[in-house]
Amino acid sequence: MISSKKYVDETLKKYQIQAKPSLGQNFLVEEKIVDTMIHQLNLNSQSIVLEIGPGLGALTEKLVALAKHVYAIEIDNRMCAILKETLGQHTNLTIIHHDFLKFDFTTWLKNIDTSHLSIVSNLPYYVTSAILNKLIFNAIPFSSLMVMMQKEVGKKLINPQLKEKSPLHVILDYQYNLSIVEYVSKNAYLPRPNIDSIVLKITPKTPKIKVHNEMFFYQLIKHLFQERRKTLVNNLQAYFPTKEETILFLNQRNITCEKRIEQLSLDEIIEICNHLC
Repeated sequence: MISSKKYVDETLKKYQIQAKPSLGQNFLVEEKIVDTMIHQLNLNSQSIVLEIGPGLGALTEKLVALAKHVYAIEIDNRMCAILKETLGQHTNLTIIHHDFLKFDFTTWLKNIDTSHLSIVSNLPYYVTSAILNKLIFNAIPFSSLMVMMQKEVGKKLINPQLKEKSPLHVILDYQYNLSIVEYVSKNAYLPRPNIDSIVLKITPKTPKIKVHNEMFFYQLIKHLFQERRKTLVNNLQAYFPTKEETILFLNQRNITCEKRIEQLSLDEIIEICNHLC
């Protein structure tokens, strides 16, 4: 099994390579965790899977046995070479040597059945936010997203304090359900990181109140959070002819002018968005 300490040790020695801390490489060596993640994806013969950062293939090995096709995007050419040698016999596996953050989804999405798309990743800690932002703000149409990340980051994603809120939190609250699948000890990795991890499952939901224009919604949220220290009456000034009209608009909706963006409820943000777009 690829998800074993023995396999990882032997493979790294065989190819005379070491994990790169600069790429956040910590290889999962506990099969139970791999099996739990795979089980929670609910894959079938129609499933298309995008795996971000497969590494040595602990998840990939199980994914190709269940899914119709697996696309594994890996930034490290050394890992790509190993994957091709160890799992290359699977005709339903496509290994893509690319930096996920620079990967263009436009053409790729046109050639797959997105109605059965699942995404899975043991996220490198240093790019967790960047990868999630790319997936969510590009509205990648997945049916489920299974991600392992730093424990504290995952907990803040589910229940952020006001000062920790970001555009990503707002979009997740609006469009997705988040659930904790499992907590993962640092001892489940080789080399062992300094912190524990958490596995989250993210699935789409129907918003309670819909925005009229999602693209504008995304842009508005980003703008308001860029100026998050401003009071709402000043932050919204760019969208109204005068400050008096901004105050009137907020007063009519019983929204305190001195509030800041992170203090607003999702419903209040949507109401503002739908008026402006």
